[in-house]
Order: sequence, then structure tokens, then C-alpha cells
Amino acid sequence: MTGPMTTDDLRKAFSEQLMGLRESVIQPLFDAADGMRADLRARGWSEAVIDPVVAAWLAATLAKIAGGGK
Repeated sequence: MTGPMTTDDLRKAFSEQLMGLRESVIQPLFDAADGMRADLRARGWSEAVIDPVVAAWLAATLAKIAGGGK
């Protein structure tokens, strides 16, 4: 039987969970944003318009995730 987790154990576990979240949730969103940027560029959209559109979508999507979709 193991004893209670130390602060270092908790930090390590928390860090590992964050990395898992980054790989499974956040990275695919950035990949989708990159794909959206490439698609808009291929459709002839102006670079001056593409970045704000993609940034707004990404920010809104991350906010939904952080807020539980509220």
C-alpha cells in the first residue's frame, strides 16, 4: 500500500493530465484552425481577413471548452 501523494507527486500527475489534454483536445483545434486558414487562403481570401477570422473562431472554441459549452 502506498502512502499519501506528495506535492511533487501531485504536480507531476497534474502536468501529465494537462499534457494529455493538450494532445487530445487543444492540438486538434489548432490543427483545424490551420486547415481553416489554408482553405480560406485557397479560396482567395485576403491575409488581412484570414487571421482575424481564424483567431476569432479559435478563441470562441477554446472559450466554449473552458466554459463547458455555456
